[in-house]
Amino acid sequence: MRRLWQNRFFKFAAVTLIFFIVTSPFIVLFGPFGNLKRAVVGAIMRSRHPQYITWLFDQDQLDQILGGVSRTPEQKFLKFTARTDSTIRMQKIESNRFVGYLLEIPNPKRIQVATAEDINEKGDTTSNIARRADAVAAINGGGFYDPNGTGTGRLPYGFILHEGKYLLGEQVGDEERVDFIGMTKNGSLIAGQYNKRELRELGAVEGLTFGPPIIVNGEKMIKSGDGGWAISPRSAIGQKRDGTILFLVIDGRQPGYSIGATLADMQNILYEQGAYTAANLDGGSSTTLYYNGKVVNKPADLLGERMIPTAFVVK
Repeated sequence: MRRLWQNRFFKFAAVTLIFFIVTSPFIVLFGPFGNLKRAVVGAIMRSRHPQYITWLFDQDQLDQILGGVSRTPEQKFLKFTARTDSTIRMQKIESNRFVGYLLEIPNPKRIQVATAEDINEKGDTTSNIARRADAVAAINGGGFYDPNGTGTGRLPYGFILHEGKYLLGEQVGDEERVDFIGMTKNGSLIAGQYNKRELRELGAVEGLTFGPPIIVNGEKMIKSGDGGWAISPRSAIGQKRDGTILFLVIDGRQPGYSIGATLADMQNILYEQGAYTAANLDGGSSTTLYYNGKVVNKPADLLGERMIPTAFVVK
């Protein structure tokens, strides 16, 4: 009799486990648990395999699930005298959900874009890009096409502008707008959709394609929700009213250490640090902060630093 009950119990447990495995994805994706659905959908959409979600939901449904960032207003650039201060200050950022680091660079004219040696063939790590550029600090920059999920860091998006010349996007017409994050010759941070003509008028000399802007003209762009990109490792760049540049990274995908941050988290941290302008950079496994000869955060890639095409560096 005892063996009979044991057999029945194991059969029941096996059936329950199979039922749970089969039904859990449907409960998460189509059930009433909004926050859980948003987190899972957002994480998959920002992974190397977003096709698993786009096969199930159309764009309108995804927008409804994830929410998003407000439409970016026209930037109002501050007038300030760029400081010649060569110091850099680093602080640790912690909450009950994440751990990260913030760099403050008082002189905004030290910021440049640097790339992997041959971005059409393969990327490189943030630390190697920084060393090649003889930089004291660096944060990963824009995204890249990775259709097969190989993570080689090649084929970056859109524009790459360095010292006033287009390293990528030279063939793009003057009126075609792209998401742009960069610096003017006066040291102002640019964040928003711009075309080449507008960038020339602003005096843009450094920059790359990514986004979205999360603080513009001292105003938060995420009014409600988490910004639509779920919880993940994150990178962002910001600028205070006095011109000081902020590099922010939050580690993630490492339970027990740091789960990650939302776009709203990044916005709120930078806003509290005094950012007047701020924009999201490529995140996930790409999130890396380099300072004084070493990587200071803990990248989420299993192999360590991920190969990427571009970085913002401090010369």
